[in-house]
Amino acid sequence: MAESQTDPAGGNTPPLQVVSFRLFNEVYALDILYVQEIIRMLPVTHVPRAAEWIAGVINLRGQIIPLIRLASRLGLDVEQPGRNTRFMIVRGRDQGLGLIVDEVLEVLRLSPQVLEPPPSHLAHRDYIQAVSKQERGLVIVLDPQKILYHPSRHEALQEAL
Repeated sequence: MAESQTDPAGGNTPPLQVVSFRLFNEVYALDILYVQEIIRMLPVTHVPRAAEWIAGVINLRGQIIPLIRLASRLGLDVEQPGRNTRFMIVRGRDQGLGLIVDEVLEVLRLSPQVLEPPPSHLAHRDYIQAVSKQERGLVIVLDPQKILYHPSRHEALQEAL
């Protein structure tokens, strides 16, 4: 794991701690500050006429949580849930959200020196904060502001709920 290093301006920039997970054979990550908990799959109540990337809602200890097919939102093929599929419960502005991920991998500490801007040719680049080259391959760090607070997501959730 990468550690914090002094930046050229003389300050000490702490590493970004992220939860890494797999979506359709690619490794993605989200800032750990936004992740409340990771749970096994629960029964999903489907919502009629919801956007295709909204899987439905779950009841998590009495709280209704909208569930997002993150792979679909990113333009990836959606795999059938498997034994490693998890719901990552994240903090939204006004409510929690569940993100369906194929597998949760590990917590990584990424120093600013290993974070690069997303290449301009990537599809759905708007949702990507950075890309990091790791020993096992690339890690695509998602932008939590765009994933969780994007206006189209908010409008679709309001219509569905």
